[in-house]
This record gives sequence, C-alpha cells and structure tokens, in this order.
Amino acid sequence: MTRPAGPPHGARAARCDARGVRGRRIAVVLAAGLAACAARAPRVAVGSLAAGLDEFLATHPLAAGQAIRADEVGRTASASYHLVQVRGSESPHRHVAHDLTVFVLRGRGVLTLGEARRSLAAGDAALIPRGAVHWFASEGRAPALSLVVFAPPLDAPDTVPAEAR
Repeated sequence: MTRPAGPPHGARAARCDARGVRGRRIAVVLAAGLAACAARAPRVAVGSLAAGLDEFLATHPLAAGQAIRADEVGRTASASYHLVQVRGSESPHRHVAHDLTVFVLRGRGVLTLGEARRSLAAGDAALIPRGAVHWFASEGRAPALSLVVFAPPLDAPDTVPAEAR
C-alpha cells in the first residue's frame, strides 16, 4: 500500500496539535465573551431608586399578606415613575386615563393583556394602553419588581376593576 503524498507523520501531528491549541484558545475567548454578556441585575437611576434598589426595598417592604405595593419614585411633567412589587396576582383591572410602560426588574410572571398572555422576566418590557384590561401574576417565591411609567403622571387613583364600565 502506498502512503499518500504529504508531510511526514511528525509534521502532520504538530499541525494538528497547533490547530487544537488554537481551537481551545478560540473556545476560551468565546466563553469569556459570553460570560461578559451574562444577565446582570438592572440598575435604575430614577428618583429615589438611584441610591440602589435594595436600599429602597429595605425601607419600602411589601408587608406580609400584601399582594401589591406601588411607590412613586419619580415624576416629570409628562410621566410618573413607580416601583411596583407583586406577590401572587393582581386583580383584572384597567386604567381610564393612563398608558403604562412596564419594565420588569426582578422576578418573573405572566402579564394578561386582554386575551393575550405573555411571560415576562427581568429585563422584559410591556406597553399597556389606557382602557386595556390587564393583570400580572408573579411566579416564584420572591415578589416580582417592576418600574412602571404612567403617562400622563398619575395624580389620582385610576384603577378600575375589569367588570366595571
């Protein structure tokens, strides 16, 4: 049997070893790059949350047995900003005079908006137009935390039960 033309066996092995080392280097660089892209807890530089989310929560805890807590944390001429903590589920409701933008900061759950159900987790956002029936059900042991923007600014209670017209 004739051997195929090419470099001697030792040189071929050296090239294969070099490719293996280069491949491992690429894998290490890729792994490091992906680790740098890993999810981190969002930072919120809004009003009283700017000092830190944990610091704010320590002074504004969700009480035992309390399903929802909303604290205003900032305000401009066009919007108000609220940290909303949800344990369990909200009741279906709507807002007559406000559009909402929800940014999930921690936890996860399901937002029901009209007939649609959307899973949301930290880093996700949702828009809720005024008048749309909606509610959020937290999944997990810890309360879900969201930054909720009301536009225009919330200046009076605006939560209407879903069945009320």
